[in-house]
Amino acid sequence: MSEKLSTGTRLGYGFADFGQNIIFQATGIYLLHFYTDIFLIDAGFVAILFLVARIWDGINDPIIGYFVQKTRTRWGTFRPYLLFASFPMALSMVLLFAAPDLSPSGKLIYATVTYLFFDLAFTLYNVPYGTLTSVITRDYHERSVLTGYRMTFAMVGGIVAGVLMLPVVEMFGGGKQGYLYAAILFAVVIFAANLSGFFSVKERAELHPNPKTPFSESFRILLKNRPFWLLCLAFGCCFAALGVYSATIAYYFQYYWGDSTKTSLALLIMMGTTAVTVPVWTGFARKKGKKAAFLMGAVFYIIAFAGLFFLGRGQTLWLYFLLFLQGIGNGAAAFTSWAMLPDTVEYGQWKTGIRTAGLSYGIYGFCFKLGLGLGGASTGFVLSQLGYIPNTLQPENVLNGIKILLTLVPMGLIVVAFLAITQYKITAEFHNRLNWELRAKN
Repeated sequence: MSEKLSTGTRLGYGFADFGQNIIFQATGIYLLHFYTDIFLIDAGFVAILFLVARIWDGINDPIIGYFVQKTRTRWGTFRPYLLFASFPMALSMVLLFAAPDLSPSGKLIYATVTYLFFDLAFTLYNVPYGTLTSVITRDYHERSVLTGYRMTFAMVGGIVAGVLMLPVVEMFGGGKQGYLYAAILFAVVIFAANLSGFFSVKERAELHPNPKTPFSESFRILLKNRPFWLLCLAFGCCFAALGVYSATIAYYFQYYWGDSTKTSLALLIMMGTTAVTVPVWTGFARKKGKKAAFLMGAVFYIIAFAGLFFLGRGQTLWLYFLLFLQGIGNGAAAFTSWAMLPDTVEYGQWKTGIRTAGLSYGIYGFCFKLGLGLGGASTGFVLSQLGYIPNTLQPENVLNGIKILLTLVPMGLIVVAFLAITQYKITAEFHNRLNWELRAKN
């Protein structure tokens, strides 16, 4: 039975991820570089900070996800968080890219507090936002369409951050002042976009989790959901690949290619291709399935990373072609990573009789942030161990390390993700059948 959503719902829900992905990509691509080269914090400390934040996520993400699903208000279970977490997320953008004049120890404290605040604010918005997919509609294909809208807007937001961040910084004078004013400008956009998620959707009460299920029981039930954990492994690896790639790309073009201006163009090609191909992957998934879409996209990803490893300096046309292939693969991963997740919620309910949407999205959110954090931390740790010194010519061992971080490390992670998804068994036919059985039980 079709449960088609209105265009307004699709657009409003998708636009909210435009705002989230501005801060998501700005921090993933530029924050490590900002910390080491502008705020002048040691790369090794930043690596530790990113790891501490992932421990913080391991504690707060599942707990927040659990308590979110127990919320009951006149606005619904998940929507209220989109209203109240919008401003803290926007504020965190400003705090992250401010560089107050502090002592060396003061800088470390400031970076730690503001980064953990951003992490919490992002969780308070992102976990309920993602969970909404599972309570807006239960239709397998309509979720694909909704996620397609979401990921298209997300990629446009990523383009805005990845491509425009540095030009806007320079427009405002560069350095500390430029980053601060750019962050303020982007924060206004983030706040407005985030609010659209609240005003554009409605929840279906019959799809809400049971608020009386204890945390320990919910987690025990979730452990039985094998497709869910396969997604956590696969897309945790994908986000780790994205994390190390994003944290490395600014160093790659500034030091390995000797042309930092290529960073924005490279991101435009990759993210622009991603945005264009998300609707294509949505159509592909409708015919062949979400699993097939991911596996096909992963092949493009692997070819692109392998090609970048063998690419020589100055081979600009090949660089742009490989970034194009990478964008195709990234489009598949971005789309399927969120389109497949709500289907595992119904699978768990069908298997155990208990719906654990909030906790599922909380743990999944931890896995994707763990991947991103470990990726970023790996870049910081490796640079520190190789003897990286900011704003100077780098020795060959540092340049080779940067190249490996950008290519072979993410390629290996995508291979692991590919192998994990080959074991995923939820098809459109199976999901329709279990939904009919759930309706019959209710």
